[in-house]
Amino acid sequence: MKEIKEQRTPLRADLPKLLSQLETPPEEFTPVPFWFFNDRPDEERIRKQLADYKEKGVDAIVLHPRIGIPQELAYLSEDYFQAVRFIVRCADGLGMKIVLYDEGMYPSGSAHGMVVAENPEYASKGITLSERPETGEVITRLPSGKYLVYGFTGGTIRGIHFGEDDGEAGAPGSADILNPDAVELFIRLTHDRYYENLKEYFGTTVIAFFTDEPCALGRNAGAYREWVPGLERELSEGGGRLEELEALFTGERNATTDLYHRLIKKHLRETFYAPLSRWCEAHGIALMGHPEASDDVEEELYFQIPGQDLIMRRVSPETGGLLEPDSVQAKLCADIAKHLGRRRNANECFGVCSRKPYEWHFTGRDMVWYINWLSVRGVNLLVPHAFYYSTDGKRKEERPPDVGPNNIWWPHYRRISDYIKRLSFLMTDSDNSARIAVLCDNNRVPYREIACLYENQVEFDYLPEALLEGGSVREGRLYIREHAYDALLIPDGVAEEGKREQERNSEKELERVLERTLEKRLPGFSGVRIARSAGELIGDGVGIREAPEETANASGGSSNACGTSSDESCASPAEYGFRSVLTESACPGLRAVCLHKWGTELYLFSNEGQETIRTEVSIPRRTGLVFVDLWSGKTEKKSVRLTERGTTFSLFLPPCHVLLAAADGEAADWDEACGAEAFWPEDWTGRFRLEEKGENRAVYVYRFTLESLESVTENGRFLARGEEMAECLCNGKEAGVSFFGPHLFEIGSFLQEGENEVRLSFTGSAANQYENAGLFFGLEEG
Repeated sequence: MKEIKEQRTPLRADLPKLLSQLETPPEEFTPVPFWFFNDRPDEERIRKQLADYKEKGVDAIVLHPRIGIPQELAYLSEDYFQAVRFIVRCADGLGMKIVLYDEGMYPSGSAHGMVVAENPEYASKGITLSERPETGEVITRLPSGKYLVYGFTGGTIRGIHFGEDDGEAGAPGSADILNPDAVELFIRLTHDRYYENLKEYFGTTVIAFFTDEPCALGRNAGAYREWVPGLERELSEGGGRLEELEALFTGERNATTDLYHRLIKKHLRETFYAPLSRWCEAHGIALMGHPEASDDVEEELYFQIPGQDLIMRRVSPETGGLLEPDSVQAKLCADIAKHLGRRRNANECFGVCSRKPYEWHFTGRDMVWYINWLSVRGVNLLVPHAFYYSTDGKRKEERPPDVGPNNIWWPHYRRISDYIKRLSFLMTDSDNSARIAVLCDNNRVPYREIACLYENQVEFDYLPEALLEGGSVREGRLYIREHAYDALLIPDGVAEEGKREQERNSEKELERVLERTLEKRLPGFSGVRIARSAGELIGDGVGIREAPEETANASGGSSNACGTSSDESCASPAEYGFRSVLTESACPGLRAVCLHKWGTELYLFSNEGQETIRTEVSIPRRTGLVFVDLWSGKTEKKSVRLTERGTTFSLFLPPCHVLLAAADGEAADWDEACGAEAFWPEDWTGRFRLEEKGENRAVYVYRFTLESLESVTENGRFLARGEEMAECLCNGKEAGVSFFGPHLFEIGSFLQEGENEVRLSFTGSAANQYENAGLFFGLEEG
């Protein structure tokens, strides 16, 4: 992984180099897993683990202290830093990068209780409702007769020693990170100490500090809400009424609670995020991590590497990844990074994403679905949660599963890390073809309203309202940095002033209010097309306007209304509307992204649904296509058909699969079988016989005779329907591994005339090993 300050690679038409990078992806794009440092440090064990990670293509880690560290190894002590220095020194020798984690354990901001230990007045504080205030400061008496009282919340964080978890007596006290003095002490105790011990590695081996969902109240704080001294004055000056704050405790919402939340978040940004960001920048590293909520917007502006976390299966394959409140996080974070000019954006992924009731039931299909889901939305730095230093005793029960060395796929993890690298490489220093900007604001990020854009393969970018002032309007197009948009989608309730006017104005009056509001932020805004619903933008030909003849895009060329290079032959844009691709049939599970990277146009397709996609796909450019297998990096050029729509090919995409197509010059003749289902391998599931099963492993064998190798078609490809990971041996030679079904193998080069033997070895879920779950694995029956 290269240093954070590396310059962008110049964009140029260089398809051969791009394909070469996909075949052997650069280390820079490595997954950067949480490494749970959760046991007594043993130098030989540490050295072996890091070397093993490096061999598996993991070139960076987040050094994350977790529960299980022995009591005698005190957090931030000299003995603790002796272990940390050894870890960083080993990583440096291996050419690996280290991201430091700023807490012991989380949420961030308390230095494992040391902030409160040094000054008890720095403990978390907030307001609560009280019938009879006996302690604390009374803020106001409410019409109900209750009191708003400001005092200590009793909040804690999760610690790093046994006995320090939620609800346990030793849980460290949380600090009031709305207090600038408490935050200053936190930085002095944590960041300054790390720098004192590791300064020779900062900016080279040590590339970032990770801050984790900071929370001013702490965990287990009960019925408290955030507060800062003097907030009552700010509320009054902003038009709020203190008596309306009782709604904070009843789940209601009013103008004062809205103002309250905006002010609290403003204080948190200024008091916590801003000084951390400045510290990291001053010390030559990046601030990484993520804020507390998936739809936090302005907090992300302080991260050199904006981030989010995909945890607890809040987004899942079963629900489709579009209609959950947390479904905004990946694209929102990636788009904010894009608008800020940040090369990378991160996601802490897979944490507690197991299939209940088992904590270790996390399948290869699940993992790949999440990787694809994140990547197609623009995430380009994955932080897998987590690799465990130790699974001894209760450690294996602490936020499982391990998704690395203690799971079934570890012997083959190099394939997974390379797959992640290829996708992250594609999503870095590239630009999508979005011509729709979706306006959003802090904790008002549309998701249900824009689901139809995903389902109709219409690209868009989230645009935070706070970034409008840095934009411009030229010839009816909205520009944010070098990115141009033909339409701005503003769903109801997003623009704040418009939202307040909504109830007492007609729709036309509301649009005028919105235009006036946006005109204040961005002069000339009235010339930009505003849509109030996504449905206005996805009809054929809707919203098309002619682009300026020479409009610079991120690939260094120019663009026209169909989003392609002006020196290529394009189909009429009218049929495409805002789409980058057209499909013969409706494909709500298909995601499509058109990327421009190094002067090359790329199309990435991902099937997020539960059914195989079979359709014809058209792109507006008339060109040949090179198809890339992102698991192997291998390329294949297929014939295509020229139509009135541009270039057309058949797409056969099973669930949880992706396909990359790269534009490559003149189109070839059409081959009727090209990309069609005829090329999908023959199903051999019923040919195998179970030979042995036990110890979480099942072996199936198929023996057959070949009179001539000339009878082998399609490189000897076959598929087998089954559950969990499958490894294939053909005539005693390794022929590949598949992490989820249907399992596809290519054995043509291993076949021989005469007797042949193919063996499939299935390994069951890690839940069978750690929880005795008894989950099925192996070939489907019947």
